Amino acid sequence: MGADGIHSTVRNLLFGPQDPHFTSCVAYRGLVPADRLDHLDLEVTAQLWMGPGRHFIHYFVRDRHLLWFVAIVEQDTWTRESWTECGHLADAQAAFAGWHPQVRAILAAADDAFLTALFDRPPLQRWSVGRVTLLGDACHPMLPFIAQGAAQAIEDGATLTACLTRTGPDVPGALVRYERLRLPRTSRLQALSAANKTRLHLPDGPQQQERDAQLAPAAPTGRSAPSPGSMNTTPRSWT
Repeated sequence: MGADGIHSTVRNLLFGPQDPHFTSCVAYRGLVPADRLDHLDLEVTAQLWMGPGRHFIHYFVRDRHLLWFVAIVEQDTWTRESWTECGHLADAQAAFAGWHPQVRAILAAADDAFLTALFDRPPLQRWSVGRVTLLGDACHPMLPFIAQGAAQAIEDGATLTACLTRTGPDVPGALVRYERLRLPRTSRLQALSAANKTRLHLPDGPQQQERDAQLAPAAPTGRSAPSPGSMNTTPRSWT
């Protein structure tokens, strides 16, 4: 089994090499001590801010001692793929200049951030060859815009276990069943994740206004209406 990520060696051996697709998005990821943000009186929810060509999400972690943020920005090129590349906060701050004061205050309170390019791959037509199959990002890497990457790998593992348990020694048959059960769902979620990039990053205009109107009933109460081109909501309202 190949559960070895988006750059899967097993996938290459089964189906030939294919470079992952750069999605024209990069992510600044960082943690801020929560006490630095007390003056913002942040809600204990995941909050999402959307605007043309970028979005920003934040939520508390470690029993509210830290605030995690991810700032997604579209750009044309990328030279290095890494989870440990240090980003320049000044670049992130410049990308979100003019946004809501809450977003700018969170970035201003951070000491550093990692910078990650976001890649995906198109859905495969099949995952298995004989007694070998794929799982997780090795077969269905997706953008994180519906928060389903790790969840789908867990579902893969549970389904694969059930198929192998029920079919006994017929491993190829179990893998065919596993693939038949899982591939349509993960392909659909890959497409939804890619579509959410467009939806979250709409330029100001009729489509953006329609999106905001659809999300408005789910937005937190007691807040002023969002300005055109950016909106604060929770992930639940757009997945």
